[in-house]
Amino acid sequence: MRGLNPFASQGSLLAGFSSRLAEGGAVRRAEAAARAARAEAELSIRARSEFLANMNHELRTPLNAIIGFSTMLKEGETYRLSDEQRAAYADYVLQSADLLLGHINTILEIAALDSGGVAMRKGATDLAEVVSAAVARASVAASAAGAAVENKTAGSVPAAWADPERLGQAVDHLLRTAVKSSPKGGRILIRAAVGKDGAPEIAVRDHGAGYEPEALRKALGVFDEVHRGLDRSFSGAGVELAIAKTFVEMQGGQFHIKSRTGEGTVVRVALPLADAAGVKTRTEAVVAPARRAG
Repeated sequence: MRGLNPFASQGSLLAGFSSRLAEGGAVRRAEAAARAARAEAELSIRARSEFLANMNHELRTPLNAIIGFSTMLKEGETYRLSDEQRAAYADYVLQSADLLLGHINTILEIAALDSGGVAMRKGATDLAEVVSAAVARASVAASAAGAAVENKTAGSVPAAWADPERLGQAVDHLLRTAVKSSPKGGRILIRAAVGKDGAPEIAVRDHGAGYEPEALRKALGVFDEVHRGLDRSFSGAGVELAIAKTFVEMQGGQFHIKSRTGEGTVVRVALPLADAAGVKTRTEAVVAPARRAG
């Protein structure tokens, strides 16, 4: 009679049904993952297209100015330029070239971070020298914007364990962002000093319009969001803050920023002491891992 029991194989039927459900769930998950990957790829392509469209304007504008004013200077007799006009046009050429160089450097740095090709060569670094060199590089852009960059470094600062080239690039980006944020006649303060915890640090302060919290969050997360890695303008809280933060953190440093609309922005970069682990006399070369930048 047991052989005629229609429920005798219930266990195997349920097992088969459960197996088919599991297989169906796996297929659905795989399809969902594929759809998400396609959507992410499409967003990345769109972001890169928008980035290139922005660059078309950002690169052509200063380049056209260089060509135009250089032509007028070359044909000065035709245009009957005065000495004052010649000096002014030469300044325009210099300012446009500086702006163009900044854009090109930013593009190259984004590409390097995206590919993981950023090398860190760390050693004992004099922060006062880094600040002084960055202020000199920022002078042209600051002059063009009608702003002043003031180096407030005073006294000795212990050496930091950092890559001076990459740290200099980070400070360059902070100063360019501060210059763009500052009004005519604005003051940008920068200094190398010893932080509250005894670590060497660099601080940059501007008195510009400041940023909304959401704008800062998005700007600083530019390399954490795959599909928005290159979807940024070079105005406002753009890629430059994210690049600066990335370069600092890749060296074991800390990046702190505070901003209030209408009051300006303060950025503090704290770095490890060069002699903290007895490493003052040696150097270290590190190739950073790839960042997710679109």
